[in-house]
Amino acid sequence: MKTILSLAQESLQSRYDSREIRALSKCLLQHFCHCSSSDFYAGKDINISEEQRKSLQGALVRLSQGEPLQYILGECEFYGAIFKTRPPVLIPRPETEELVDWIVKEQAGCRGFLLDVGTGSGCIAVSLALHTSLQVEAWDILPQALSLSAENAAALGACVDVHHQDLFEALTLDLPKKYDIIVSNPPYVCQSQAADMQENVLSHESHLALFVPDDDALKYYEALAQLGRRALRENGCLYVEINELFGEATLDVFRRAGYRECVLRQDLSGRDRMIKVCL
Repeated sequence: MKTILSLAQESLQSRYDSREIRALSKCLLQHFCHCSSSDFYAGKDINISEEQRKSLQGALVRLSQGEPLQYILGECEFYGAIFKTRPPVLIPRPETEELVDWIVKEQAGCRGFLLDVGTGSGCIAVSLALHTSLQVEAWDILPQALSLSAENAAALGACVDVHHQDLFEALTLDLPKKYDIIVSNPPYVCQSQAADMQENVLSHESHLALFVPDDDALKYYEALAQLGRRALRENGCLYVEINELFGEATLDVFRRAGYRECVLRQDLSGRDRMIKVCL
């Protein structure tokens, strides 16, 4: 273990601080060598096979080149379950867990239909299928996202109906059903904010799932507001994750579209990150 920790420090010191390197090393040793947390923190000497050593060294090279840990491991934890991850599909974020938890706590007893627009890895749709009684449908336009979300649903035993569907195109269609809940974590990062983002995000995760033009930052929320007016049942609810810079502005999009009970919620860090509106 000491050899691996030394190699990690040498390989990653130009990109991460010592605390981050230790945390990354722990994740790699747990994943590739099945090292327990107690063994790691105790500094226990463990036997590492040649195959494990090669896997660890390869992972350290990829980390040193800026690839996200979740893509290297091929998985991440989200809302108590392990989801498969692979580029360029967006890696699930802790903030999105808070959005899921909000819905679970408010809608766990609902037996209606839920639609997840822009499902990505399927983390929202699958989690809600597992933790509520809702019948869940999920849309995306990225082929890699459609296959990954279907894989995650199957692996976790969740019933999710995955479809290739563009949000803006859907506004022109005669949709076959009405939904009780629509949820979405749409693209909301302005192009001008890219300069402040980490290189590993910019180089590996889908820009289509991340960015919006500076001069049309709320385009997805305007489309979701229109979709909700057409596709939600009476008293239906729409939940979205948002850009913290546009909390009130995003709320106004839904108010102008005629929604009621418009609620802006902060995440655990006190930032404006979620909205719920109802018809």
